[in-house]
Amino acid sequence: MSEAVSIPEAAALLLEQKRILILTHERPDGDAIGSSFGMREFLRQCCGCEAEVVLPAPPPERYQELIGEYKTTLTPEEVAQYDLILLLDCANCERIACGPAVDPVSLPELSRPPMLNVDHHKGNNVNARWNVVMPQIAAASQLAAEIAMAMKRPLPERAATFWLLGIVTDTGAFRFSNTLSNTLRVTADLLDCGANLECVVNAAYYSKPLNQQKFEAELLETQEKLAFDGRYIYAYIPDELFAKYDFDMRDGEGVIDLLREVAGTKIAALYYRKGDCFKVSLRSKDQRYPVGPLARSLGGGGHDMAAGITLREMDQKQVEALLLEKVAAVLGEREED
Repeated sequence: MSEAVSIPEAAALLLEQKRILILTHERPDGDAIGSSFGMREFLRQCCGCEAEVVLPAPPPERYQELIGEYKTTLTPEEVAQYDLILLLDCANCERIACGPAVDPVSLPELSRPPMLNVDHHKGNNVNARWNVVMPQIAAASQLAAEIAMAMKRPLPERAATFWLLGIVTDTGAFRFSNTLSNTLRVTADLLDCGANLECVVNAAYYSKPLNQQKFEAELLETQEKLAFDGRYIYAYIPDELFAKYDFDMRDGEGVIDLLREVAGTKIAALYYRKGDCFKVSLRSKDQRYPVGPLARSLGGGGHDMAAGITLREMDQKQVEALLLEKVAAVLGEREED
């Protein structure tokens, strides 16, 4: 049984639990980190809960100092001891980052703790026992903060800082069209609770390692391509470039924005090989040309303006050709309006 619940209902549900396991998506970004660790701090300090975050793989290096300790694995027996699994910022089962103890695809159906799914992505298919899925909200961290505020308890500074991190990164520091008046109101409330804006901005935007800066410079110099009169910009990251600069895409949050910032572009794509598949990131900077439907048509997901795809059984040239075809359709449909 799967049920949609409101923010106050989610708050009441969390208050009933004593032990809560917090999960998010693989390759966590600022919003995944912010929503998860912010809720952990709040539940521990304000609700007396034994709350824990599990990240099976290391998070982006820029957030390591802010995060502190976290669990990397749990046995099935340890998972069974929790009263509730709180899933944050994850749009589909396949991307749940829970480690070898739990099968992410079948997690909601297993005889393990019931799950509360809190997310802001269109097309969320988790179908947990309880679901708070609100695509109109800018970030999962904003949703987490609103759930905490519904409990009518003071927000700890550390929790407020984590949630501010998620909101700032998922709105591009309030540059993206998902920034609404309510986004700014929640942000103001978090600042009033002591959220450390300087800490957030430094972690998100001013902590780039030198090897990443050199990696990005060569990527733009050697791989950047334009199509459709400059309205589509894209780049493929070859394995050799990763190796040359010892760079891992877990630290690649924001790399695609280097493409998106070019004048005249409408859609940006960045893709690279990972194992036997290709990971594709898509961005739009014009609401008339959303990339979310494009991604979902290929089995991916995300928002209208920011989405991702995993493509299998293709080589690099086939991926390039497929994306060109799909982007041409998006741009062409709008030209005919």
